[in-house]
Amino acid sequence: PSVLVPPQPDPAAAPTPSHSGGTQSPAASSGQLIVAGKAGGGKSATGNTLLGKRVFESKLSHEPVTVSCARAQGHWDGEDFTVVDTADIFNPGGASSEVHQEIIHCIRLSSPGPHALLLVTQLGRFTKEDEEARLQDIFGADVFRHTIIIFTRAEELGERSLHDYVSCTDNKALRKLIERCGNRYCGFNNRAVGAERDHQVMELMGMVHCMVRVNGDRYYSNEMYLEPNLTEEKVEYHMARYRVGRVKREREKSGMKSEEGHKTQVDENEFVLDR
Repeated sequence: PSVLVPPQPDPAAAPTPSHSGGTQSPAASSGQLIVAGKAGGGKSATGNTLLGKRVFESKLSHEPVTVSCARAQGHWDGEDFTVVDTADIFNPGGASSEVHQEIIHCIRLSSPGPHALLLVTQLGRFTKEDEEARLQDIFGADVFRHTIIIFTRAEELGERSLHDYVSCTDNKALRKLIERCGNRYCGFNNRAVGAERDHQVMELMGMVHCMVRVNGDRYYSNEMYLEPNLTEEKVEYHMARYRVGRVKREREKSGMKSEEGHKTQVDENEFVLDR
């Protein structure tokens, strides 16, 4: 089936705000895909599988291989698309300045915003703290409407289906994330070639197409994309705001109520940046 890549905005046209913080794309062009996730999960290899050629540096390692965000053009079923491979921006223990610089780089490469964020995680390696929370802290809570989860090393499932793996996992955080992403997920064997590789890409691109249509042909955007001059200080400010919102939502969901004098109380006003 033909996979239509959603349009992107004409710089001369005024974009239409969407309910998720994105904008409607009034002019036809290529789709934008951001490949994100923690180091060693197979981000770059997944990007290469999508492109059908080796563009991003990739090797088997638990340490970061991609040292800087990069972008490449791809072509599938008669349509062009863009893949942005991210550096180790999901590492909360990384040097703040370096992480902030790479977030700025990612925002610039994917501007005005991605049509889909592909959250790459290796089978059996998902942990809540360095995936779901970090995703919200960087892109904001609404990004889940534009997110698809890709499980790498899908060949290790053997005869077992990915659906069976997801349905039977005892990882509650993973199941919760999949639900937040509208149950959008697929498996990738990044060593696949020929028909097997084509089938994987067809499944994912079809999923991207359907998701974009559900989102009203809008790409995702947030306050960082709207900043005319995004600096490290502004990245820190916006991430702090997203983090405050996430913590507040988590407390509300768990039934926790703030108490006077609570030592971990977070005040959003603390993060106001003097612009």
